[in-house]
Amino acid sequence: VMFSISGNPRIYYCPTTVDLRKSFDGLAGAVHEYIRQDPASGHLFVFFSRNRKLVKILSWDGDGFAIWMKKLSRGQFHFPESANGKIELESRELYAILSGIKPKRYYKRYWRPGKE
Repeated sequence: VMFSISGNPRIYYCPTTVDLRKSFDGLAGAVHEYIRQDPASGHLFVFFSRNRKLVKILSWDGDGFAIWMKKLSRGQFHFPESANGKIELESRELYAILSGIKPKRYYKRYWRPGKE
């Protein structure tokens, strides 16, 4: 994966399938409509195609939008169970998805009841 995250941005993925023929303005509109965030916030916004073979990541880098895109020739992107029902990902979850890791579930190694 030739993608790195600098700083500590929040990572959101769109829970709704979006037409990924959209570019900067179309994806920024989808951020407003589906994720309910400001696309110029500096956070990362991740969009997957219906068949999960294509991903686009929209970000604001200070003076304009940038898009990172990956299209798979085989297989599809897989989400961890912990991503179900939420639209925010941790950076390790995003890297796992982009790297082709098919996790059963993510968990914290030293989990204590009542501590998340």
